[in-house]
Amino acid sequence: MRVVPFLTRLGKELPLLMSVRGVEDRAARMMLSERRQPDGGLFELLVALAYRRGGWSRVEFVPETPGRGRTPDMHIFQRTRRWAVECKHLMPSRYAAREKVRGEELARPIHALSLETEKSIIVEVKYKVELIDVPDDYLVGHVRTATHGHTFNPWDDQIATGRVRPVNWKLARKVLAKDYVYASGSRIIELLTCHYQHDADHSIAAKWRPASDRPAYADAVYQASVVTWRSFSKAAVLKKARHFRSILANAEDQLPPDRPGVVHIGVESYAGNDVDFARHIANTLEVSDFEPRNSRLRWVYGNYFVPEATTRRDESWAIAETMVPYKIGSHRTQSPLPGHMLVSPEGVGRRGAHWDLEPE
Repeated sequence: MRVVPFLTRLGKELPLLMSVRGVEDRAARMMLSERRQPDGGLFELLVALAYRRGGWSRVEFVPETPGRGRTPDMHIFQRTRRWAVECKHLMPSRYAAREKVRGEELARPIHALSLETEKSIIVEVKYKVELIDVPDDYLVGHVRTATHGHTFNPWDDQIATGRVRPVNWKLARKVLAKDYVYASGSRIIELLTCHYQHDADHSIAAKWRPASDRPAYADAVYQASVVTWRSFSKAAVLKKARHFRSILANAEDQLPPDRPGVVHIGVESYAGNDVDFARHIANTLEVSDFEPRNSRLRWVYGNYFVPEATTRRDESWAIAETMVPYKIGSHRTQSPLPGHMLVSPEGVGRRGAHWDLEPE
């Protein structure tokens, strides 16, 4: 779901992409020396394609030459205009990755309890504190209390709010009677819970029968437990909402002083709209007083992506994309690529950012 949207966009406009000078060498470098981390190369190809699509007559990658010093990723030309372009791609938050691992650790005893008691349950939790501060036995203790006597009472304390409910098998069995479902994907979670929360993290364990010709897919599910959690801790949100001040400073050093410059910063996020909104506010504040040292940096584009393993029929992936222009300093230099999208079809979106949507 992370790679397919980008490759699909490049493939649809491959002839236009091939008109970019140096694109074959850039693609080769991505496939060889950068094959373990191709995200930066893919992002650069998408940016180059967007400038060609946006009417720039010549777009060329700048070769990396030892001893030449730091150079931008590409130069773009349109009549008398010429710009330098630098691209940076931020990796997903390490804090968010560690938080997900901790969430799995807290969920593991729930799956063991569900299997031991032969109860199929859904556990939904909204943490108020950082997950590292949640006691190891916190969740399983609440689940034992909630399931005792089949009362399924919700709870609300200083650590989290939560509820436990039994699996409603009607929807899952209706679908599984006619089709196979990937055993550890978002679709099976949706069938068991009746609603998939894209902003949340999920952990699932189940006893299921594999399809004879597709062993990774379930033909039937006999018992299951699903734990769904979201973190509303302010400290956690701020730690996941990493701003790009240091990345911007590094990018600015690669721009030349002889022409205006623009920086594209790609951000992938899976942490939810509240984190993305906090990151945007932090970026706005950081950029507002940023002063270029050795370049004529004029604009920064924040290209925000939220890949999604969708549960919609006949669709395996989707992506939400937001582009935010940040102006550097006080000037009248026209934005070189206003209103652009890198992956999504242009002209069919809506005004505003994806984090403006109401959370599910």
